[in-house]
Amino acid sequence: LVANKYVEAVAIAASTGPGAPTFPAAPTRPAAPTSPAPPLPRAICLVPAPSRPSAARVRGGPHVERLANAAASILATQGIHATVAPALELAGAARDAVGLGREQRMANLAGRLKFREAGRPPPGFAVVVLDDVITTGATAAACTRALTAEGFTVSAVLTLLSAG
Repeated sequence: LVANKYVEAVAIAASTGPGAPTFPAAPTRPAAPTSPAPPLPRAICLVPAPSRPSAARVRGGPHVERLANAAASILATQGIHATVAPALELAGAARDAVGLGREQRMANLAGRLKFREAGRPPPGFAVVVLDDVITTGATAAACTRALTAEGFTVSAVLTLLSAG
């Protein structure tokens, strides 16, 4: 993940295109014998958590959006229609969140997370916010609030790592 964010951002961005490595499907747990497993959604919209524009430049572009595109491709191989909607952006002078606590992170994002009409999730899709790391939950909460304010129900927040 660190390589994706900083060291090899451009090389990794190139490796998510055609001919990129594939990953095995996620393991599934069998349902308890007393209750059937709920059906998997057949239409998922991944909404990547945005990065500060300066951070995206350093990382060779929007790294979480690249991860979302790769995940959508993998889901498609499992018969799940997935799309990526870059519906959120950080506006204003949000500072780097490294070293900030939850309250500081929430204040840092207050009024700065904006909905992008051009990235609107399509109707009928389960909306899933995707981020690389969850540290305090402030970004996930802010993304969920911004999407909810636009009339979307966020079905889940998915992260790759949990800090701490």
